[in-house]
Amino acid sequence: MKIRVAIVGATGYTGYELIRLLVGHPHVEIVAVMASEGSADQRLEEIHPQLRSLFAATVEAYHPEKIDRARLNLVFTATPDEVSVKIVPELMRAGLKVIDLSGAYRLKDPEQYRRWYGGEHGSPELLRQAVYGLPETNGPAILKATLVANPGCYPTSTLLPLIPILASQWLDPGQAIICDAKSGVSGAGKAVNAANIFMEINESFKPYQVLSHRHTPEIRQELKLDRRQGLLFVPHLLPINRGILSTIYVGLKCPVTHDEVYSNYARYYGDKPFIRLYPRGEMPELKFVNGSNFCDMGWVISEDGRHLVVVAAIDNLMKGAAGQAIQNFNLMYGLPESTGLPLAGGSRGMLLADPR
Repeated sequence: MKIRVAIVGATGYTGYELIRLLVGHPHVEIVAVMASEGSADQRLEEIHPQLRSLFAATVEAYHPEKIDRARLNLVFTATPDEVSVKIVPELMRAGLKVIDLSGAYRLKDPEQYRRWYGGEHGSPELLRQAVYGLPETNGPAILKATLVANPGCYPTSTLLPLIPILASQWLDPGQAIICDAKSGVSGAGKAVNAANIFMEINESFKPYQVLSHRHTPEIRQELKLDRRQGLLFVPHLLPINRGILSTIYVGLKCPVTHDEVYSNYARYYGDKPFIRLYPRGEMPELKFVNGSNFCDMGWVISEDGRHLVVVAAIDNLMKGAAGQAIQNFNLMYGLPESTGLPLAGGSRGMLLADPR
């Protein structure tokens, strides 16, 4: 028997990616695609022509009374934060599992949510209940979860390189961690914004929300950083459709070698299907991960061995959103993590192997 799912927020970029992937998932039946009243009653192929002849459906307006446990097992909510705050409790009360792709349930502290997202959280008890959905580090908890908070795109590209480094206790607490991250325009969503139209983005490159991006507390929380530990997170907007490339600078207490860094990453990620470690002297590029669920990582050690530069590349709509959500779905239902996810993307594939 297939697992019956619905997608709320089906008209956006992430909603499209979810549908595209779930249509080919061998254990999934898409029962409903839902959105706001303004998109209701449209044929899905009118909104996403790429799905023509692949999946036919009419978009339904989301209403709580349409949520029936007899009809559904799980709902993906690819909705704005304020919408997820409202509808996720309704879905939970209906006895459904939820994977939320907004930022509404990632932070554990209601005060942090109020500070960074503006306004009180309507269901603070769900902040404590939600499981942070980073599969590579939180798999056992995801397996038991009824509400998974899918990580943000920037945090995914930052946490995966940093978690093993901090666990090794190599970090020099006297030096700030610097994350210089660049994202394609799809990260801003589908809503019309004059700052993101072609004439404003093309042939340009800009930082935004410097040291004030709402993904900062999410990164600090999941790294379990002491308040005294500096974290300088600076996002930038690239004039491309999709992809995130994060360059992370870390000061170390003692010198390390390239092989020691590799061994550390391999201990964490050697059996993880969507982590690819690059050979010495090679670095990821966005075109290598485009359309895939991989996080590709390469690194360089400074001449004195006390500074580490890690470069991580992901597709923000895949590993940074829909692909990771399906990876979490697979874990929740005891399926192989890669089920229904493409194992190749971009122009080149690399297998995780010992590159030394």
